[in-house]
Amino acid sequence: MTAAEDEIIWKFTADGQYTAESAYKVQFRGSYCSFNSQRVWRAHAEPKHKFFTWLLVQEKILTADRMQQRQWPCDPLCQLCRQQPETATHLCLQCPFAQHVWEHVQAWTSNHVKKPSDTMSMEEWWTQEVQLPTKEERRTWAAINMYTVWNLWKERNRRIFEGKEADPVTVFQFMREEMGLRAQACGTPVNFIS
Repeated sequence: MTAAEDEIIWKFTADGQYTAESAYKVQFRGSYCSFNSQRVWRAHAEPKHKFFTWLLVQEKILTADRMQQRQWPCDPLCQLCRQQPETATHLCLQCPFAQHVWEHVQAWTSNHVKKPSDTMSMEEWWTQEVQLPTKEERRTWAAINMYTVWNLWKERNRRIFEGKEADPVTVFQFMREEMGLRAQACGTPVNFIS
């Protein structure tokens, strides 16, 4: 058996190589909002969903990786798939359970809301270009994304705190019901959904 040399990988660049620019950006990461948050605040969603999404995109929700950084006791595995370490990106975008929910969302919206790729960062997912003709449709797109990640988060918490589990179809239905209630209360139609 030959001993392999240790390798240092800088996790803040795509190629794993250290740069002064990436180190500078990391120093200020989390101290300011690095993305255009207008999509968050203008979406057709409730304030709790907007605030949750604003925290989520900055990866500041208390997922297992964040709790471990604080040395808080927790199960490090994703509660939805029980296969990978839980991070905000994994839980809401990359988890196989989340991917199934996103597939239902994509079908429901006739491909206007796309299933996230398994390599997207949270910020890339939120700031992706949206080719919808009207401002109202773009606000609806943002709301659908918000309600989807919110319901994935709620499912994770249901499993941890209540010991209950729902399947991806049920989580998708919860999201649709919640959006429907908001639309009824506020009179905001979901324009591009059949």
